[in-house]
Amino acid sequence: MLASPRVAAFLAVLLFALLFAGAWLVRQSDEASGALRPLMSGTKIGGDFTLTDQNGGTITNASWPGKFRLVYFGFTYCPAICPTELQKIAGVLKKLGPDAAQIQPIFITVDPERDTPEILKSYVALFDDRLAGLTGTRAQIDAVLKSWHVYAAKVQDPGASDYTMDHSSFTYLTGPDGTLLALYKTADTIPDIAEDIRSKIPGR
Repeated sequence: MLASPRVAAFLAVLLFALLFAGAWLVRQSDEASGALRPLMSGTKIGGDFTLTDQNGGTITNASWPGKFRLVYFGFTYCPAICPTELQKIAGVLKKLGPDAAQIQPIFITVDPERDTPEILKSYVALFDDRLAGLTGTRAQIDAVLKSWHVYAAKVQDPGASDYTMDHSSFTYLTGPDGTLLALYKTADTIPDIAEDIRSKIPGR
């Protein structure tokens, strides 16, 4: 038996309301967890910035002209994910061999209050001598996070004596002009990343 027009209209409104509510909950969940909105290859990211490297030198977006950049955002107090991803970057550089000369690996802290140049100098040296560690004022770092579409937030655990940082975990490959070429996830392997980079650098 077919539903009456009134019942059919009610069901249509109910279905629309459920779909709207579901979409709203997903959006709220994404925002609460700091989910990163997808970035498309070819997006211009980074923009103008001024930061300080592990040696106390001034670094801008014009530093390392002609270099591709492999960039990861994290913090030195990170217990597992950050060191794992930086170790992966070191492995990628080793896998690339001579082609790694075209790549500048960069680690940008999301926790400048604790990650001073001195702390970064000891930290990045654990992974690869070519890795640049960048920090700055809170305002400088926040501006860079925004321009790179990076999520980061301080988290204070009531049971802990110190805070930690919740942040998105992607490794960015950009061209010399700052164009986004690839966004690598934690699940991506060293061989896969190295092969993808080789496909994007000149002469490959």
